[in-house]
Amino acid sequence: MLDRSHSRSETAISRSRKIRETAADIADARGPLPTIDNGEKAGLQPPVTAFHKGLPHDGFGRPDPVAFQGFLDNLEGPENAEGYAEFDVALGPVDATQRHRPAGHAEAPGARTTFASVLEDGAPTVRNWESPLAGHQGDLQGPAPSELAMAPAPRLGDSELCAELAEVYAMAVLRDTHFVDLANPAAPARGGVTVGEVTAELAGLPWFDPNAPVQDQGTTHEATRRTGRGGPVDGTTLFRGSTEGARVGPYVSQFMLIGTAARGVSPGAKDARNVMKANIAPAGGLTDGAEDGYIVFGAQRIDQRINAQREGVDHLTDWPIWLDAQNGADLRGLDLFESDLQPRFVGRLRDMATYVHFDELYQAYFNACLLMFVGGVPFDHGFPSGRAHPTRGSFATFGGPHILSLMTEVASRALKAVRHQKFQRHLRGRPEQLAAMVTLAANGHGAALGNAAGPLEAIHAELKERMPKTLAAIHAINTQANAATAADPHAYPRVADASCATDLPDISAHNLLLPMAFPEGSPMHAAYGAGHATVAGACVTILKAFFELSTGRVPPAAKMTGQPLTLEEAKSDAWWQPSTMDSLAGIDRTYRASADRLSLEDAGTPPGDLTITGELDKLAANISIGRNMAGVHYYTDYYDSLRMGERLAVGILQEQALTYSDPMSMRLTSFDGDCVIVHGGGDCTADVHVRRPGGEWQDYREEWWARHAGGEFAPTS
Repeated sequence: MLDRSHSRSETAISRSRKIRETAADIADARGPLPTIDNGEKAGLQPPVTAFHKGLPHDGFGRPDPVAFQGFLDNLEGPENAEGYAEFDVALGPVDATQRHRPAGHAEAPGARTTFASVLEDGAPTVRNWESPLAGHQGDLQGPAPSELAMAPAPRLGDSELCAELAEVYAMAVLRDTHFVDLANPAAPARGGVTVGEVTAELAGLPWFDPNAPVQDQGTTHEATRRTGRGGPVDGTTLFRGSTEGARVGPYVSQFMLIGTAARGVSPGAKDARNVMKANIAPAGGLTDGAEDGYIVFGAQRIDQRINAQREGVDHLTDWPIWLDAQNGADLRGLDLFESDLQPRFVGRLRDMATYVHFDELYQAYFNACLLMFVGGVPFDHGFPSGRAHPTRGSFATFGGPHILSLMTEVASRALKAVRHQKFQRHLRGRPEQLAAMVTLAANGHGAALGNAAGPLEAIHAELKERMPKTLAAIHAINTQANAATAADPHAYPRVADASCATDLPDISAHNLLLPMAFPEGSPMHAAYGAGHATVAGACVTILKAFFELSTGRVPPAAKMTGQPLTLEEAKSDAWWQPSTMDSLAGIDRTYRASADRLSLEDAGTPPGDLTITGELDKLAANISIGRNMAGVHYYTDYYDSLRMGERLAVGILQEQALTYSDPMSMRLTSFDGDCVIVHGGGDCTADVHVRRPGGEWQDYREEWWARHAGGEFAPTS
């Protein structure tokens, strides 16, 4: 017995070592992808489109050049003798109480703060950069942050960038518009325009017109991003995601609205639910169905409603306050909420922005996972245990605890991967910064913009020609917000010394600052890629791979023997017919937030028209583009980050497939419509197979892995 036990132990150790060695071989074969930035952080002087929020700036929002160079140097990860990266960078405005300056830093003349802290008298505190060196970290599972890549961000002078700025301007104007009204041209928007007028102006931009020539770099990836938007802009396509599912049915994913129905619970449990309804239900009660909006979470429940932020309240609408935020002043905590404090379902753009301001990054996907649990969605039929097996149930492996931990596990790895793109690669500035530079150009301050003046003036000229009503609305919104702030000293308390406002540019003629949903504006990290979108891509990929989202059925013979699908069976077209939302228990209609935004109503789209995969893709788009609705991201931040997160998750799934002692497979449809299979042989082997729509099955390294990163940057002409 002792000898046999010892032998088994040696075998387990040997297998564990082989798994780790094979995982290293997979990583080597995957290889790091080349990353190409758009050239602006080094090519523009001053670097007005690069991210430098938090550094000291002059009155025109230009970073202290010594501080910016120190920022670049420290982002490369310099280490002292003890191996600790100090990140010794100038932080904060010149008169902040908690500013930091490296030893020997030569202070350039900088703007003084105008904002007095609401937490203490005097100058405001400052914000730190969020994990600027996380992109240098390694990992024991999946691709390392430095092994992934994203395409160059749109460049200054491209039609794509002009369209992206126009889009976030349009979102700001429509921030208090109900999603239902996006298809109603006569619906009023803010700033004296209608939804139809804003939509028509967007549609008139060259980038959104499939037949119009555009000024861009002519790469195949840029062309893919353009076609990925789904065609001309109208009320049915406005602000939608890049996947087929994101463009079908109501704008908001069902996974952000519905609750778990009481159908199928035991009589005792249902009696307990009735007691709960009587004791703690809000006005209007619960209806024992998905429209309750409550998700079962063990012995507790999760409410899909949010605390809504107040309509018509925007931030960073005048130059001094915008400059304070750019200098790193901490303006968080000035959010205003609706006075009635009645939670409501997500029904308008500002609601979505509120959700993604306060969410824990993976919570929407955690909720979706719970909804599929209770809704009876089975796990992938490629698993070696579960419902189809006569004796082996799924729990620790291929069951609830497995997917719940795995779905959240990828989030931290996604954040490290995207930090590498943000800080070590692209360093793309946020929309609030580009809008400010366009504002300078519009008001005749081009001399302050260096060699970026011409392209910025061209952006303003195109927007002025193509979107005059939208720009006028932005100016009106900002003017109204600034008047309200001046009348309310508690909104943004100002320091008493008026001299702080000297040497600032006059933008009164054309105030085109981007009205922000968040008091602090954007986070303290660069725009490209987007953390929310990368996490969305990774978490949704795990959900699509783990759950059985096809209408296929395991053959009776396989059920008798407990054999999962083979790789060849998984490739059959029979296993790629998507399940629809009505296959979830208790879902017999499609919902949207009602006009009063306090309840759900029937959206009129049959749930059989919506696929589960499509609604998960839509969920990823909602969360990602919700950040655009707040003004802190662009469309391409969502588009490319989503796909990087997908590849990260597939890489992790492949390496985990090595660890299983049984043959297994899992299937998913990618954000580009590819069929993807992760297969483990049960013998320390694992591979990934991909089939493009209408194509043949191939090893994913041949094309899919690099498609949205380093693989398709050749000019199209």
